[in-house]
Amino acid sequence: MFTRRFALSLIGGALIMAAATSGRAQEVVVTGPPPALRRNLDAFQKAFNSGDAAQFETMAKDAFAPENFKRQTADDRKKAYAKWHADFGTIKFERVERRGPDAPLQIFFKGSVASGVMWMDLDDSSRIDSVKVEGEKKAEAEKKKE
Repeated sequence: MFTRRFALSLIGGALIMAAATSGRAQEVVVTGPPPALRRNLDAFQKAFNSGDAAQFETMAKDAFAPENFKRQTADDRKKAYAKWHADFGTIKFERVERRGPDAPLQIFFKGSVASGVMWMDLDDSSRIDSVKVEGEKKAEAEKKKE
């Protein structure tokens, strides 16, 4: 009554349905960041590109998480900002990724001096809890310009 062809068709149909179900199980969000996060990232980039440590400090008061703001002194933030600005110049965020709701943002940026990656931890209200920056070696950046 059941032929080999019918049995193979059932198995093939089950495999197709299983593949379709597992493909839909992975959720990809493409709607963009929450408005508060977008506002904080835009403020960070604008203050960074200003070249003015006082403007960066003003941004930090609003965009940084209170714990992060208390963790560093104004002088520490000024030194870090001066070093970053000297290393990268003005920056433009090119791509932002996040590998889960608790993972840090991974921000790929292009700088006028060198490019790199910035990792930002966020608090529950999308404020910046920490920032770590890693850039290309200047020699590598010079080779790319040639």
